Amino acid sequence: MYGRGDSTVDETKGQTHPADPGSPTATLGSARYRLEYDAFGRLLEGESIPVRSLIVLLGKSLLSLVEMSIRYVPGGIGYKLRYYYYKLFLKRIGRNVLIDVGVFLNGPANISIGDYCWIDAYTRIEAMLGEVTLGKRIHVAPFSIIAARAPVILEDYVGISAGVKIYANSEAPRDGKRMSGPMIPERYKAFYSKPVILRRDSFVGTNSVLLPGAELGEGAVVGANSIVNRSVEPWAIVVGPSAKVVGRRDPVTVPELD
Repeated sequence: MYGRGDSTVDETKGQTHPADPGSPTATLGSARYRLEYDAFGRLLEGESIPVRSLIVLLGKSLLSLVEMSIRYVPGGIGYKLRYYYYKLFLKRIGRNVLIDVGVFLNGPANISIGDYCWIDAYTRIEAMLGEVTLGKRIHVAPFSIIAARAPVILEDYVGISAGVKIYANSEAPRDGKRMSGPMIPERYKAFYSKPVILRRDSFVGTNSVLLPGAELGEGAVVGANSIVNRSVEPWAIVVGPSAKVVGRRDPVTVPELD
């Protein structure tokens, strides 16, 4: 439960079997990022990148300048600009979605956002190596991080407080391999990937960390500054570094929303 969750383009592709950290059995979340993936692998090995690849990567970088130019536009105009920009590139974006200032969506072809979601200021979603799926009417509060290698799924009405970290990948102390982050070729480091799932109406408190394998049952509540790396029962309230159950929440009875 080390929680690095490096979800930038690194050398193995996608997710490993949870019982076998470091096994090279992964696939990229989207073929659209194969070029970036291969170029980064070459960089780690000290190899040259083909000229044709460099030209394509340069074109993509120029497009990123457009994204950068609208990232910090404030107010309603900024919301609209970002909505229509990301509508071109996200796997899916629903109605009335708010993408706030300073948000980074890395790997947009692997990101799905449902209706009436708000991705609040300075949130970062890393999805180049795995898919991130948000249901409807979800709020991801400022300065949160969602990093997918295995899938990350947030069902309808999930609440994410400020500073929450959700990692579907973590490096692991195993087999004499390194834990040095993305600048080490994957064959030299051990890691652990497993889906993270937040069922509908679950809630995560400020500065909590969800690690690979965390699954919050329907309506589950994670208190502030907690760590979760396992399943939490529906409607349970857990707190602390061991996610200790301290109570239960009443099931939601208010009407379903569109």
